[in-house]
Amino acid sequence: MADIAEVRTALAQVVVELEGVDDHTRRKIPDTTVALRVRDLDVAFAGRLEAGALLDIHDIDPGNLNESRLRLTLTSDDLIEVVAGRLPFGRAWAKGRIKVDAHFRDLFELRKFL
Repeated sequence: MADIAEVRTALAQVVVELEGVDDHTRRKIPDTTVALRVRDLDVAFAGRLEAGALLDIHDIDPGNLNESRLRLTLTSDDLIEVVAGRLPFGRAWAKGRIKVDAHFRDLFELRKFL
């Protein structure tokens, strides 16, 4: 199990990776609010995707995920593996290792990006 510092580092890496995305791909990233629950650490974070960037990441109560339009739930180890590129997001989602809750339109937009 990864610790909270490793989770924060992984989230910071996502921010950096999105900064390096080309303009064509960046336009495919939907503008929406995002929440991430790390179930084995019982912590959660929220932020927003805007113009292809992940902004304003902050801690939230794990019970407040529903305030975001896109909600992800996974373990700390799976987060680390996905961010490091060792676990493909789609495969993890298909196998139930990542739970994604969102409005249908947001899921469709997310699918175009991934």
